[in-house]
Amino acid sequence: MRKTWSPVILAVLAAVLIGMTANCAGPVKNLKQMKSATENLQSIIQSKLLNLDNAVSDAAEKIAKSGLQGDETRGILNGLCRKYPYLTDCSTSDPQGRMLTVAPEAYRRYEGTETATTEASKKFFADFAENKKPMLSNVFRAVEGIDVVVLVRPVITEDGELLGMVSALFKPGDLLDGTIAPAADVRAIKVNVMQLDGMVIYCSTGTETGKNVLTDPSYINYPELIAQAEIIAAQKTGTGGYIYPDAATGKLVKKTIYWTSVGLHDNEWRLVSIAELSN
Repeated sequence: MRKTWSPVILAVLAAVLIGMTANCAGPVKNLKQMKSATENLQSIIQSKLLNLDNAVSDAAEKIAKSGLQGDETRGILNGLCRKYPYLTDCSTSDPQGRMLTVAPEAYRRYEGTETATTEASKKFFADFAENKKPMLSNVFRAVEGIDVVVLVRPVITEDGELLGMVSALFKPGDLLDGTIAPAADVRAIKVNVMQLDGMVIYCSTGTETGKNVLTDPSYINYPELIAQAEIIAAQKTGTGGYIYPDAATGKLVKKTIYWTSVGLHDNEWRLVSIAELSN
């Protein structure tokens, strides 16, 4: 039997962990403190992802009995979205990616929309149909017109038939900001969350969100930073540094970094803390 945690318990744990991070003695001064702050954030974010994954899995099990359409299924999807306010929408789709039931009501107009419209999305659905395994996507432009990630779970009958999928769509910043931003402010660090392809899907200062460290032209004059990003993508955790202009003065300064990982279903995000340390 899968062990699940109630949203209330996880919220309390998250609050305690945030408090542990925020109540440390102000700005980080050394690598040990940076590691501690980053690992506290990792614990909170990973718990939030696992909690959502459990909830989507439960919804998929219920919808396997109610079907991909109908009032009962709509109620299940509305309940999922209400439980996690950072979700943009929740939906069911057939195995080819056609949206069948979408909640909340504001997104109901997307029912019937074909989402497998690009080579990448067609591959996503083909892989899903073949493997019948849950998946967490990279950031993509959804039919709703926003950049999001999607967590999908297969809807499988008792006979093993794949009916389709349940999807939970969200902007990474909506899930991450309330956890990372307060801690980053107290500890005087910048925190980036990076996909393995180099795309920064969240930046605590907002300055790098949406940029790809490996390919964005704004980084071309900082090969040390690009090389560091390649190492971050390749390794689950580590320490490092690079030279980069200070945001306030524009002078080149030494940036110290520590990174670790969060994720689901073989897709990882790198949680990268950045600071100018005195020792």
